[in-house]
Amino acid sequence: MKAPIKLKFKHDSPCTKPFGICIIIPLSVTCDVTPKEYEEGFGIACADVVERKLHLVFMRRAALDDGTIPIPDYWDLGEEVAKALGYKKIIVKPGTYKVNFSNYPQFGEAFFEAELEK
Repeated sequence: MKAPIKLKFKHDSPCTKPFGICIIIPLSVTCDVTPKEYEEGFGIACADVVERKLHLVFMRRAALDDGTIPIPDYWDLGEEVAKALGYKKIIVKPGTYKVNFSNYPQFGEAFFEAELEK
C-alpha cells in the first residue's frame, strides 16, 4: 500500500553530520506542500514497505552530493503514517542509506532498514 507523505528535509541543525540531511518529523499523509513549506524544506515522498524495508520515492532532492541520506537516530514514522502503510508502528534504523537514481533519475528512491510492528 503506497502513501504520499510530507517530510521536512533538513540540511542543517539538528542533524549530527556536517552538511548532512536528516529527515525531521512530524510526518503526515498528504500530497500538499504549500510554497512557504517548500521554501522551509518540506517535500513529498511516496512511501511503501517492500520486503520489510521502508521504501521512499522522493519528489524533491533528499540525497547528499555523495548520493546518501544519513539517518542519525531511530526514526519513528508516527501512528498516521504507519497506519496508512498497514502497520501499527514503523521505526527506521539509524544508518547511511544509498539513494538509487536508476528508476527515478530526478530525485531517486531509497530503502531503509526498519522495525515493523503489525
